[in-house]
Amino acid sequence: MFSVVLVCLENFQEYILTNIAQLLKLGHTEIYVLTNDHLMQDFEPFSDIVKLISVETLEDPFDFKNKSTQNKDFRNGFWHFSSARLFVLHSFMVKYNVKNVIHIENDVLLYYNCDETLTESLYNQKQAYIPFDSYDRNVASIVYMPDGATFERILEQYNFNKNDMYNFSEIRKKTDLINTFPIFVNHDMFPNDGEKAFVTNGWERFGGYIFDAAAMGQYVGGVDPRNIYGDTRGFVNETCVIKYNDEGEIFWQTVAGLSKPFIKTRESGVEIPIFNLHIHSKALMLYC
Repeated sequence: MFSVVLVCLENFQEYILTNIAQLLKLGHTEIYVLTNDHLMQDFEPFSDIVKLISVETLEDPFDFKNKSTQNKDFRNGFWHFSSARLFVLHSFMVKYNVKNVIHIENDVLLYYNCDETLTESLYNQKQAYIPFDSYDRNVASIVYMPDGATFERILEQYNFNKNDMYNFSEIRKKTDLINTFPIFVNHDMFPNDGEKAFVTNGWERFGGYIFDAAAMGQYVGGVDPRNIYGDTRGFVNETCVIKYNDEGEIFWQTVAGLSKPFIKTRESGVEIPIFNLHIHSKALMLYC
């Protein structure tokens, strides 16, 4: 069984409750939330269902708090806490010997039960899996981490001067510890484009599901209004090498009573299930 783990540090993000409700709706039962003592009360609606872990009880063997040079002033420490969550997650996995972790960001919605869909392709792997949207950038919207020892070897390579989006790509180049969640269909569609082949690698392995780094969620729901004000639905991410507006049409379909996103490819007309969406706008309740 996978353990789904969310991390909420210092600043409560109310939309995380919508995220948890979606996980429960999908049938997940092993859900952890790692958070500060002063935020525990905010999770009271789910306190009898999810496992709340105090981050104050976790050790920091990498001394991230003191070594990090991430901007701690921007949006109440946004960049700092984006990286800090990874070290908190590692400490949790080691302390409680939790393996086979699916970690999702608080504004990421899943649309499938991990145990039902990922066990055959992912369970007990020896590498971490993360979506990349280019050679040089990853987005840790959804992360598979097999065990604390593997995570430790990854974090030993972490550059405290860079944010989380540019660390895993560098670590992947140096080690064999990180693999890719595919963000679009079969890389054979891109025989002359190595970068597109890279970000779509593994599509067959995962039974045809594709995973959102950020660009699909931005295209569907728009970007964070703190970045661009107004209706930004249809936004095309400038960094992602897959331009979804060119590659297909994203639509919604009700399956077993749940609304789920798909993309119908323009080239073949195949309808591809989207495993998760990174709801950058934070309006998660609109996309459940």
